[in-house]
This record gives sequence, C-alpha cells and structure tokens, in this order.
Amino acid sequence: MFETCPSGNFYEYHAMAIGDQCQSAKTYLEKNFESFPNTSVDQLIKHGIAALRASAQDTELTEHNVSVGVMGKDHPYKMLAKEELRGHLQNGNADVEMQQA
Repeated sequence: MFETCPSGNFYEYHAMAIGDQCQSAKTYLEKNFESFPNTSVDQLIKHGIAALRASAQDTELTEHNVSVGVMGKDHPYKMLAKEELRGHLQNGNADVEMQQA
C-alpha cells in the first residue's frame, strides 16, 4: 500500500491507520505487521479489529459502527455481512478478555 503526499513524496506501508485517534491503531499495526504475510484472512480481520479497538478507547465496537471489507490477490472485494462481522467482533472480545485475565 502506498501513500502519496501533495508534495509528491510517497511512502510504502504494509498496514496503515488514518483518522482521528489513529496513533494507537498505528502502534498496534507496527508491532504486528511482520506476521501478516503468513496469516489467514480471518486472522487479518482479527488484527484489523484489534487495531480499531486500540484506537476506539471508550467506544464499544459493534456491527453498527464498524465495516470490514476484504480484498487481495485472487480474492475479489467483499464486504463482511453484519452477521459475519458480529461473529468476528464477539470472538475479538473473547480474545481481549483472555489476554486481560
């Protein structure tokens, strides 16, 4: 993925977060990006949700305020259905609870 600045400079990234309060998500991605090439799509979705969760602070992530789209080589673009997304968010909550215990 590349970011092109108005100055003409461009930067290559393996993962990126943008927007308000994105620094926590960037930090999460920087710590984990080396595992991404050998990771399944489901695991990448978990990483994406974990990065969102890191920057969401006081906001609970639900299927109403999160959207996930997946695309890649030999994988056409697909938006996760609300039911699929709900499952990933609930599994992510269980993973977080296990890490905190």
